[in-house]
Amino acid sequence: MTLTPLAAAAVCAFAMTAATPVHADPGDFGAMPGLWKIQVRHVAKGKAGAPEVHWHCVDEGADPWTTFAAWTPAEGECTATDQQRRSTSLAWKLTCKAGPAASAHVDFDSAKHYTGSVTAEGRGEITQVEGDRYAACTSPQD
Repeated sequence: MTLTPLAAAAVCAFAMTAATPVHADPGDFGAMPGLWKIQVRHVAKGKAGAPEVHWHCVDEGADPWTTFAAWTPAEGECTATDQQRRSTSLAWKLTCKAGPAASAHVDFDSAKHYTGSVTAEGRGEITQVEGDRYAACTSPQD
């Protein structure tokens, strides 16, 4: 299955560490380290695509904001602005040179589960993301 640029960027946004970290005290955030199963579903014109599953290992020392809500787009150059942090959520806006502006958020309802989305402005496209902590990481290559 081929990802749209927005969906590919959302996968990276929720699963990778950013090149420029957003500083926050990891102790203020209750998400557990370990192997996370991340499901991504692109919704366009009210029709949801099939979910895609990605795996991501979060180490204990990782900054939770850069781990769970980093923006590292797969295509184009985007800048995260207007970041709003809470102990269990992060919301931000995206300005992209090659695509539409977007808004994004992640919300943790427990230390082992979160939901989030990236919404492209003016396009009716949403990429939904859900993460579940699956297990401990077994090696640095997880």
